[in-house]
Amino acid sequence: MSLSKKIIGIIVLLSFLNGAKAQQYATKKIDRLIALSFHLANRHQALQICAKTYQLSDAAGYYPGKAKSLNADINSYLGLGEHEKALRSANKLYEIASSEGDVYYMGQALIAQALSYAYLGFFEKALKINKDAEVICSKIKDNDEFYSSLGQVYAGRAEIKHLQYKAPKEILAFQLKSLGFYKKIKKREKRNSCLATLYSSIGYTFVDLHKYKSAIDHNKKAYVLAKLENDSINQAYGLYGLGRAFMEMNKSDSSVYYYKKALVIFQKANDVYRLQNTYDYLASIYDKKNNDKIYTNYSKKARELSEIIRKKEKIETYRLSDSIIQAEKLNWYRSFYIFISCVIFLTAIFSVFTLKYFKSYKKEKEQKESLKDELIQKEKKLSHLELKINDAFAELLELAKNNDSSFLSRFKEVYPYFYNQLVSSHP
Repeated sequence: MSLSKKIIGIIVLLSFLNGAKAQQYATKKIDRLIALSFHLANRHQALQICAKTYQLSDAAGYYPGKAKSLNADINSYLGLGEHEKALRSANKLYEIASSEGDVYYMGQALIAQALSYAYLGFFEKALKINKDAEVICSKIKDNDEFYSSLGQVYAGRAEIKHLQYKAPKEILAFQLKSLGFYKKIKKREKRNSCLATLYSSIGYTFVDLHKYKSAIDHNKKAYVLAKLENDSINQAYGLYGLGRAFMEMNKSDSSVYYYKKALVIFQKANDVYRLQNTYDYLASIYDKKNNDKIYTNYSKKARELSEIIRKKEKIETYRLSDSIIQAEKLNWYRSFYIFISCVIFLTAIFSVFTLKYFKSYKKEKEQKESLKDELIQKEKKLSHLELKINDAFAELLELAKNNDSSFLSRFKEVYPYFYNQLVSSHP
């Protein structure tokens, strides 16, 4: 089926969906609509479709439809250069995927976040998130999802390095690592789609390495695979890559041919970044041809788009920078409050234990002092008693020596227990 027929089918299906209850829609219809949106050159139309499929999925309680719709949104926003909106959709996707424990879409969200930050110039943050995505994606159980996700991680890392103007060889190393994962994908459509995107990226890197034959081969592969899957936007990337390779080889006629073919699709897709670059390259070619009229036309269009892009990026970067600063401040204050709370808590616990210790110490000290007083008193009593006993013994001894008749009565008083035992034993 041609892409135009598919688009007509989408419009008819959307019209039908608008007039029925969400619960009545088969999930396959929603999935088919989302899948078709990825192949549309018109990104705005793709966004409209995905907004509807998200609404329908939400009403039907169909989580996969919501996740797929957001993922398709991200793809369209990145294609349009709407990086802040792509980031917003990625954050939302991560939130709903986390609540479902869905590591695949958590990984997809992180990959998109990393790219969005990179396109806005936050490279350090982008690389950190990309590495977080790698950790998450390594936990995916489904083979095709595992291979495609890790392929995207390394392709994304290559793109971040490219935006940082790193050496082409370093970029190519990550692209080839990505290629190894993509080739293992079993599902043909998914594999071809991933490979088409990556082959054109590898083709661009080969141009930077001045390996033009390899650049042409890879961009042709990208175009063939994209055409096989009716993927117009990836066809455009392949054509654009061919135009750039031939331009670097000073084959201006071939370069113009491929650039103009790509231009038609980029215009339909409203891909301002590729449009600006294409206009710029075409202006450069016609400048060398000394065709002032066409050069002026393309040069003017390139400048106009460059100004639009510059203003948009300035606004987005400022807004995102402010958002990041506010988030960092919030995290700092949160950490500070947690630290202060911990200090207060630990101080309170220390104070309680200290108070208990001093109370216990004071009580123990009082008990010791009381016991000491008691012992002193007992010692005094014992000493006094001992003196009394010694005096009584001396008195009895004197009475016995004198054979005094009062001896017996006095003996009973002094030693009553002994006297009773004696009389009992020897009456």
